[in-house]
Amino acid sequence: MVAMTSIDQFAEEAAKLYASAPAHTRYSLKYRHCDGKLQLKVTNDIVTLTYATDQAAELKRVEKLNALLFAKMSGTEPLEPSAMQSAEETPKTRSGKSKKR
Repeated sequence: MVAMTSIDQFAEEAAKLYASAPAHTRYSLKYRHCDGKLQLKVTNDIVTLTYATDQAAELKRVEKLNALLFAKMSGTEPLEPSAMQSAEETPKTRSGKSKKR
């Protein structure tokens, strides 16, 4: 098990690990609210990469890594970072009737 200290290093190594064996690579994300810790793990049963953090500032990078790995694992092209930002910036409007009590 290899514990990474940087999210950028983890993302790079995770992408390489997935590219080497896409059919056997798994990605896991675990969050413990009571500790405020987030743990990421990528494995192919031979090599296991882990990254743990309790910094809220790193969540954007983790979100980008999730989007990249999920897109690769589903067989679609990953979105460009500018496309991901524009999707986040669109205002969310409610549709339908509002509940009145």
